[in-house]
Amino acid sequence: MASRITVGLRELWLESLVDQASSAPAARVTRWYAVLTHRLWRYGGVTAWLNCLPTEALTALQAQFSARPDDALAKRTGAEPVTAWVGLLKSDPPDGLVSGSELAANHQLSAAGYIPQRLLCEGGITTSPDGSVSVVNSNLLVFGPFTGAAGSAASVTHLAVMPGDWATPDGMPLAYVAVDASAAASQGDCLMIPPGALRIELPASPVPAPERIAMLQATVETPGLPGPLTGAVRQMSRTISDSTGISGVLTQGHDDVITALAAEWKTNPSLVSAILATRSTAPRSYLYTATKYVRLLTADPGTNPTMSQVLAAELVSTGYMPQIITLSGSGASASNPARITFGAFTDLAGSGQAVTHIAVTSHPSTGRVMAVLPLASAVTAKRYETLSIPEQLVQVGVG
Repeated sequence: MASRITVGLRELWLESLVDQASSAPAARVTRWYAVLTHRLWRYGGVTAWLNCLPTEALTALQAQFSARPDDALAKRTGAEPVTAWVGLLKSDPPDGLVSGSELAANHQLSAAGYIPQRLLCEGGITTSPDGSVSVVNSNLLVFGPFTGAAGSAASVTHLAVMPGDWATPDGMPLAYVAVDASAAASQGDCLMIPPGALRIELPASPVPAPERIAMLQATVETPGLPGPLTGAVRQMSRTISDSTGISGVLTQGHDDVITALAAEWKTNPSLVSAILATRSTAPRSYLYTATKYVRLLTADPGTNPTMSQVLAAELVSTGYMPQIITLSGSGASASNPARITFGAFTDLAGSGQAVTHIAVTSHPSTGRVMAVLPLASAVTAKRYETLSIPEQLVQVGVG
């Protein structure tokens, strides 16, 4: 079954990746952070989440709640659903920012005996030779039996993967899947999807595979904890902390995480202070800034490069230094609105080497590679010349 990730989901992940201004409703952004913190806590514990918070937020947390950790519970706003479900659709929905309520009203099957089914993906994520990443259902999905005289009442043409709150006005479907052949059920019959038959896939793109793997893991809750999920929570935590302080971070974190924080802190009073003590000895390792940098590379850093591989391929030349990049846009892609200039290169040999790729990264100490893009042709600067990236050249999208 062919699948496509919805624009809304790609937009939210892109926000966690590059911190662009989202056009998605604010409630979706808040819910996405809650889901990410829940995934991180489930597979890495409370400390995994605390390690993603900027030092200023941890300091405020220690100052305000160390004496009474239970006071943090007052920040809970109601548990956010974190499970994924599969629904049957009678028509192809638009691949846009369609709401869950619109999907339910206009596209989902409506028949006696039908209810969405819980999606489990316990087999993990697969990376294919072509660079795509995918996950498949590990459980048998059984819809029905349909008890009405008309059975399913309509043919099923598509499936939708949906979060637990998908039908609310600001709910958001996660993925659409076209069935291999439309199917309808008679009265008393069921429609079934065998294990492994439902595949959710993100194709290869300039965004490294680890980030796309993390997006799938955060979405459908597969086993394990990919490192990039930490990067996404780190990026969003920095943004939330800068705008609303520790109160906003606690309010937007998942209720289960805040509950676990209060409980663990009571039994381990040094929970937060120990992290702060570690940071005081290596402060640069915790510069979780939202600033992004574009770097010039003289070689292909390889498939799905790490930060160290990007830095090893980076241009070394007098007059060169990475430049801050701003990415903006709407929907599921972002680009640079302004020209970016490197140099002038003052050595006799100019840049000395040809630039073949550009990379968008976070601060080196956070180790997050956001995108690597090859140039159409290699470029070299002569002495006193500059190299520029024109407006809108850097295009970053997920899936």
